[in-house]
Parts: sequence; structure tokens; C-alpha cells
Amino acid sequence: METTKAERIRLGIFVLFISCLFLGTVIFLVGKKITEKHIPFKTRFTESVDGLNPGAKVKLNGIVVGQVTSLEVDKEDLNSVIVHFGVLAGTPIKTTMHANLIGGISLTGLKSIELSGGSPDDPNAKKGDLIQSSVSGFRQITGHAENIAEKFEGLLNNLILITNDHNQKKLTSVVSNLDNITLKIDTILLKSSKDISEIPKNTKLLLENLNAAVVELKNVESKAVAALARIDALALNTDKKIQNLPLEAAVKSATDASKSIELLAKRGDQLIYRNQEDLSVTVRHLRETVANLNDFSRQVRENPTLLIRGEDRQQRTR
Repeated sequence: METTKAERIRLGIFVLFISCLFLGTVIFLVGKKITEKHIPFKTRFTESVDGLNPGAKVKLNGIVVGQVTSLEVDKEDLNSVIVHFGVLAGTPIKTTMHANLIGGISLTGLKSIELSGGSPDDPNAKKGDLIQSSVSGFRQITGHAENIAEKFEGLLNNLILITNDHNQKKLTSVVSNLDNITLKIDTILLKSSKDISEIPKNTKLLLENLNAAVVELKNVESKAVAALARIDALALNTDKKIQNLPLEAAVKSATDASKSIELLAKRGDQLIYRNQEDLSVTVRHLRETVANLNDFSRQVRENPTLLIRGEDRQQRTR
């Protein structure tokens, strides 16, 4: 079936329209890419950047804001990699932001850069500034996995050490000793079951005795309080009686008596001083009399007949 001229014209117009639309779209996209202005930055990673290639996406909170332009090994530190990337003009890149490697777990293994951190009040990063990097989540996971693997390996080594022949013998001995101890405890509990059953009864009796003691203590306390009240009342009455006593008259009488005694003592001293010589003579005579009496009593003891002779002499004298 042959097409008519009108159909060929319509088909040509449609093809031409589609071609123009395609070319316009291509030109628009290419022109947009050409006219987009990217501000260059860089960052340094101290871990492997396998999977991060030029053209990889640079994201800010999940939004694509640029792409990686090139990668190079840091000449000052061969264990580090410097990654150059460009960010669309107007993107708020702060000096406090961090660049993180994300991805690498998918089937393709491709990675990208995720910018995070910073606050609106922080200063903006300048063109070509170094954005600090942080450890990627994948490296953190692998690091934790390595630590877990080391701990698991240590646990396995300990288990192997515990389950060797020597330790198995010790464990068997410990288990048998535990069985013996358990058997002995059961035997002791069986023998002491009667005593154990009496524990609640004895405890109840003890509690009753304690309650009785508490009641008795309360009674003693009440009696002590009453005795203290009586003592206070007695002390109060004693104070009142002492206050009612004629203390001033008694003090005055005592003062007069002390003065009289003092006067009597002075007079006695004067009397003794005045009759001191007479008293001395009297004392001397008394001593002589006592001496004579002692001599006489001695003679009478030695010769009792002196008393009879003395009577005869008196009769003769009469």
C-alpha cells in the first residue's frame, strides 16, 4: 500500500518535530551543565576510597549538590587520598562540615560523598578550602566487626582452654564435689527438719516475748515519767519552803554568833596573856605535885606498911 503525498508530509513534519524536540532537550541539558557554576573544594581521606570515582555524587543531607572531579594520593602522606569535588554555587558549605564516604555495600560497590554537620551561624567555606573528613559508617562497621571477631576469637580460645583434658578433669571433680555437698545438705536438712519446722513457732514466741517486753518498757517509762513529775513537784515545794524560811534572820543570828565567838576568843587570849606567869607557876606546882604523888605511889607499892605507919604516926600525933 503506497502512502499518499499528504501522509508523507505529515510524517516528515512529525519526524522533524521530534528531532527538534530532542535536539532542544539535549541543547538545554548541555547548556545547563555548561552554564552551571561549581565551586571547587577538597577533602582528605585516610581510608581506602575504592568505589569512589570521578563523577561520583556529592550530597548534602541526601540532596545532590555536586560531583567528584578528581582523586590523587597525598604526597605528604601516602596513606591518605585527596578528593577534589565541585559544589553548585549557592550551596551553603560551612567550615564546620564533614565529608563522609557512603555506599560501597551495594552490588556495584560505588561510593559517594555525604556532607554533614555545620550550623547557619558558622562561617562559609572559601573556594578550594579543605573540608574535614570523618570515618565512614562502613569503616566503623568493619572496625566493630574486627573488634567483635577479636573478642569472639578470644572467647573461643578460652573455651578451648577450659575444655582441655586437664580442665575437664577439674570440672568433673568440681561437679562431683558439688553433688556430694548437695547430698550432705539434703541429709542435714532432713535431720533438722523437725527443728526447722519449729522455727516459726519459736519465732512467734520470741515476738510475743518482745511485745511483752515492749509493753513492760512502756509501763516502766510511764512510771519513770510519774516519778520525775513527783521529783519536780518535790523540788518545787522544797524551793518554795526554802524561799519561805527566815534566811535573813538566820544569817543575822549566825553573824552575831560568829562575832560573839570571835569576841570570846579575843578575851580568852587576853586572859591567858595576862595570867601567863601565874599559869606557869601553877603548872610547875602541878608537875611537882604529880611527881610527889608518883613517888609516893611508888613507895606504897614497894612498902605498903607505910600506910599503916602513917596512920600510927597520925594517932600518936593526936
